[in-house]
Amino acid sequence: MNFLKRIYIWCKRFRYRRGYGVHSPFAFGLITDVVYERLPYYAYAELKARRRSLPRKAVVLPERVDKLLFRLVNRFRPQRILEVGTGAGLSLCYLAAGRADAQCVSLVDGDASGVEERLIDSCSNVTVVAAPLLPAFRKELALEPEVEMLHIAHTQNYAQVFEEFFPYAGKKTCVVIEGIYETKAKSEWWHKLVADERTGVTFDLYDVGIVFFDFSKNKQHYVVNF
Repeated sequence: MNFLKRIYIWCKRFRYRRGYGVHSPFAFGLITDVVYERLPYYAYAELKARRRSLPRKAVVLPERVDKLLFRLVNRFRPQRILEVGTGAGLSLCYLAAGRADAQCVSLVDGDASGVEERLIDSCSNVTVVAAPLLPAFRKELALEPEVEMLHIAHTQNYAQVFEEFFPYAGKKTCVVIEGIYETKAKSEWWHKLVADERTGVTFDLYDVGIVFFDFSKNKQHYVVNF
């Protein structure tokens, strides 16, 4: 995203900054203590060094998005993390660093040539599976323990993946979806997902969407100037 577009989006969302007007303790805590957290976490320096070691053409997310993934894992402590659509593998490293004893599996649709093996080798708790995506995804969902965090990254099958995941979503589940505005079709799908009665509290950070399924909390949608 170019600099001028980023400034435009930031200005357009200015009134949605830092939890102003948010009354839910859960949502306010997530926005102020996770989304806007700026403390220098223990793993950031090493992860930044790995980022700098990558070739320029490597498929990676912006650093602030990867750091958000780390903070989400650090906050919710999922025991099992599943990523769909690995790029270079850097985001997987951030997810894995958020909880060193979590099981982290990333699915690549058939071809893992874009994954930087040295990144994966540097993480002791990750596995990359290169196979036809949807069958591999179904196989992972059937395993124990349940998937408590799902990261939908670089895949055109985002809608199918989410639909397959619905029956497995539970009270502790967190789903992070990349690029919710990258195409018109994905934007329309995202807004339908927000309104879907099968989803709970949702957050729109523009770069990513976050979905929860704890129905003890009132269904509410929050726009955040991230």
